[in-house]
Order: sequence, then C-alpha cells, then structure tokens
Amino acid sequence: MTEADARHLLWRWPDDDGLEGWIAEQPWEATPSGWTVTGELQGWQFRIEAVPGGLQIRADQLGTPPAVWVITG
Repeated sequence: MTEADARHLLWRWPDDDGLEGWIAEQPWEATPSGWTVTGELQGWQFRIEAVPGGLQIRADQLGTPPAVWVITG
C-alpha cells in the first residue's frame, strides 16, 4: 500500500472523533514497516502499518498501554 492509498483510507474511514482524519493530515515519516506520524496529539504518538485489507494504527503514550486498531477498506 502506498502512502497516498493509506491517507485516502484514513480520510474515508467513518469516525466520530476525527482521529483518523487528523492522522491523515499530519506529516509522516517512512519506516521499514509503514509510517510514523511526526506530530503528537495530547501526548499520543502514532504508527501506521499496512495489513491485509487495511491499516493497523498503534497509538502510544508514556505510562499507558498502547491502543491498537485496524481500519479496513
């Protein structure tokens, strides 16, 4: 999956809080397994990986367990 495809999938994802859209708008840096979002949101840092059928998003914040979810499309 290309970065453009990943951003498009995030934009299309129906979310109530706008988080996926926020992630899509941020600058990303390529990693061997996907991308990291260069900005933070209220102390959370985000990593994105392509998985079969979609994207896995991992959110990390110091002192809390990571949040991990998959969006498909």
